[in-house]
Amino acid sequence: MTGAGLGKNREQLSLSRSWMSDDGARTCARLSEEFEMLWRGGDNDCVIVDLPKALEEQLLRDYKSERLPDEDDCRRLWRKAHGLPEESVAELAASDSREPLRFAIPEWLEYRVGEYAHQGEAVDAWRATGWRGVLEMCTGSGKTLTAMIGAHQLHAEVGPLLIVVAAPYKVLVQQWCGEIGLFGLKAVDLTAEAGAKGRERVIANARRRLRLGLSPSEALVVSNDTLCTHEFAAQIAKHDGPKLLIADECHNLGAAGFMANPPTFFDYRLGLSATPVRQYDDVGTAALFDFFGDPCFSFLLEQAIGRCLTPYDYHVHFVPLSADEMADWRDLSEQIAKLAWKIQAGIKDDRLNNLFLKRRRVLETARSKLDKLGELLDEENARALRYTLIYATDKDPAQLDQVNAALNERRILFHQLTAEESGDKVRTQRILSRFQSGDLQVLTAKRVLDEGVNVPQIERAFILASTTVRRQWVQRRGRLLRTCKAIGKTHAVIHDLVALPPEAYEGGTLDSEAKKIVNSELDRAWEFARLSRNGAATGGPFAKVEELRALLKG
Repeated sequence: MTGAGLGKNREQLSLSRSWMSDDGARTCARLSEEFEMLWRGGDNDCVIVDLPKALEEQLLRDYKSERLPDEDDCRRLWRKAHGLPEESVAELAASDSREPLRFAIPEWLEYRVGEYAHQGEAVDAWRATGWRGVLEMCTGSGKTLTAMIGAHQLHAEVGPLLIVVAAPYKVLVQQWCGEIGLFGLKAVDLTAEAGAKGRERVIANARRRLRLGLSPSEALVVSNDTLCTHEFAAQIAKHDGPKLLIADECHNLGAAGFMANPPTFFDYRLGLSATPVRQYDDVGTAALFDFFGDPCFSFLLEQAIGRCLTPYDYHVHFVPLSADEMADWRDLSEQIAKLAWKIQAGIKDDRLNNLFLKRRRVLETARSKLDKLGELLDEENARALRYTLIYATDKDPAQLDQVNAALNERRILFHQLTAEESGDKVRTQRILSRFQSGDLQVLTAKRVLDEGVNVPQIERAFILASTTVRRQWVQRRGRLLRTCKAIGKTHAVIHDLVALPPEAYEGGTLDSEAKKIVNSELDRAWEFARLSRNGAATGGPFAKVEELRALLKG
């Protein structure tokens, strides 16, 4: 019998009366014959045992109410009733269609010495805090591999694990499945399963393999949305062995949806993020650390550059807002000022948030940015251009279309990579493969490459739009600095297009609204400049930052 037959069976009664009709009489006769045949032992699929013999042979067992008989109980009973020996684990394994797995750290992975020695240090720190905590590691430092090294060492200490990896985007889920495969496990992408029933079946199979000792550990990879569902939590909680949750880009889980009902049944917890502190959200940050544990290891960008990340050159390009755009900024600022009291009162207001987004869009979509991008592209050798990324705003799809048009005009081979493309695994991989081979010269994107997607070949980026969220631009920079020996990558180049108020070009004094624009761009410019290798060059990023600071003093 199946588990569903044992635990979820429904009874249905069909009443036929032999004295009411000829059809009823025939039905009763047929059912009677079938029962007599079964009772006499005439059905090869059933074993009929007299009750005294069942008691003598100890075929009966007193099942407590909290535990239903399962498939293994049924299998053992069948063999015992037939006088067969107990089924071996080897025979059980023969019924499993998957190849035997071996959970092991790849031989080529050096995590105790060399450029990635910080990975071993991170795992040691996590172990020291009782296998709970957050690893604050910059983008490109190998958070995924570090997490799997830690999972393997935890497995060596506590035995077979049910590993659940949660990621915010489907493309990251797919990437995790590939990385886990390097460690000998076959990860299951639960986002590919058909609904709750499909996920329930897969999770039940994983629990069964662990219970029967058929697998060293099981890995399930889910989206954050699935992780937060009650049906998923209920299925994972049924496993009575050790359970590990790995949360990629864990800062996303500080939101109310996850923290309202966190899965506290996970024995071991590991959060991964380059920026675990949630900007402007102390409550969410505290809740995140309360669940996962405090950050137990930190490996910042300044530590990584020159070791596991490449150096970079940073070029700041000032572009002016038009008079109309500046007028839009002022109008939106005036509307925000009327509602600013709600910020002080701690009142959330969707209209206020929308006004902030609209005002930021003024800077991100400044028309002069497209003109400057065209100039910069014209300075490049269009035929030799390779491994280049252009970031457009996610607040107005028209800008990405305009970027694509500019590339078309120059006959530069490109492909956009947005949420639409990344929703198709095969299509995404085809695009990335063409880019990595140099067949595609440029990728254009909005946000899909911000978190976790690994394309180490990128060595040049044009940033048309950056939000005020520090996490986003920290991730974007880290994405560009991954090493790539395959293309001989020695350094990266970042072109940052910074919008300024028209007064900055007219020699006039900036009022408070104009200074807000400068201030909003200054933090990012300085953060990028301070670690760049060309920072002190004549007319370089340090000089550009000083120009911004001088505008604020005027």
